[in-house]
Amino acid sequence: MIDPTLHQRNKAFDGLRGILACCVVLSHVAATVYNPFVAGAAPSVVNYSLWHLGAPSVDAFFVLSGWVVAQSYERYRHLWPFYQARLRRLYPIGLIGALLGLGLARPLASHLSSAALHHGFLVYLCAPLSSSDVVGALSLGLLAPYDANHLNPPLWSLAVEVWASVLMPLMVWAAKRWGWLSWPVSMMISLFTSFFWQGTLFMPLFLLGALLALNPFKVSKTAAPALLIFGLLVLFSRHISGSNDPFYRWLTQIGAGAALLSLSLTAPPFLSHRFVQWLGSRSYALYATHFPILVLFIFFFERPLGPQFAAALALPFTLVVADAVQRGVDWAQHPTRSFSFSGGRDVQSRPASSRSAFASRHRQGQETPLQTPFQSKVNK
Repeated sequence: MIDPTLHQRNKAFDGLRGILACCVVLSHVAATVYNPFVAGAAPSVVNYSLWHLGAPSVDAFFVLSGWVVAQSYERYRHLWPFYQARLRRLYPIGLIGALLGLGLARPLASHLSSAALHHGFLVYLCAPLSSSDVVGALSLGLLAPYDANHLNPPLWSLAVEVWASVLMPLMVWAAKRWGWLSWPVSMMISLFTSFFWQGTLFMPLFLLGALLALNPFKVSKTAAPALLIFGLLVLFSRHISGSNDPFYRWLTQIGAGAALLSLSLTAPPFLSHRFVQWLGSRSYALYATHFPILVLFIFFFERPLGPQFAAALALPFTLVVADAVQRGVDWAQHPTRSFSFSGGRDVQSRPASSRSAFASRHRQGQETPLQTPFQSKVNK
């Protein structure tokens, strides 16, 4: 028997995705002038704080993805329909992000001033591009490894997402068979396999999410606020430690899991706000496309404003582009449907005979007009 909770959406998670994506964008605004991987880099307090928003947000994304994709696999129950859904979710927008990197970010970066390229990540866009980079980016890491910094830095995590999707049936099986014992075992396996591909270091984060979905801890709602505070302190502890070590994610995943478990119980109202939900429905598109847009604005406004202020000027436009990309992908896959401002399918696009039934279900909280095939990773 399938757990009925596997069919329930969590609007708090939908909204959280939007906030996490915005944090990643802000970290890349700092990355236009600050590169922590260069010896002697001395960031301002603001840039240090913004940069360390990025990694915790990605950590939370990975754990959240493991949570909802495990639920998605449980609903499909068969490999091929599940993989088809994941491909529809990940590939179109990932491909657009890769093409924007190849066709926009790299050509424009080659024309930036030496001052703009002296600090931050922009200089990587001028590095030689290998055939592996091109093939890997266009296949989201399935056909070849690639260095995302050479075309669109955020795309590194898409290869991780893709391989986590490939391995999710195995993770679900392990979570069911061995329970929480599978989590430390996965870290030992990841430690060994990371010598061949560093992306395996992130697989325990996805397994943690799957375990929280399938074997959750029993936590009372009264304890949820304290659990959230603990989770956020651990998750954002990089602001104190300053660590950029990939193994640090094995610590912060605990904070991400605690925070998500708390939010699943309390569902703060602000995460259900219409604009926050809209951000959530555009989170993947925003994540995949924002960096080339930052480079575009730096190309036009770097001389009068400097690269960081030019990138900050681009922030509203990144939302516009993300919305356009998401709408375009939604339309391409469902050309007969119309979509509302909030990102969901318009009720009026449904057959007239089904509208009354939809309205009845909506009043009972069983269906909302915010549901789209691309709104959240539940539909991956």
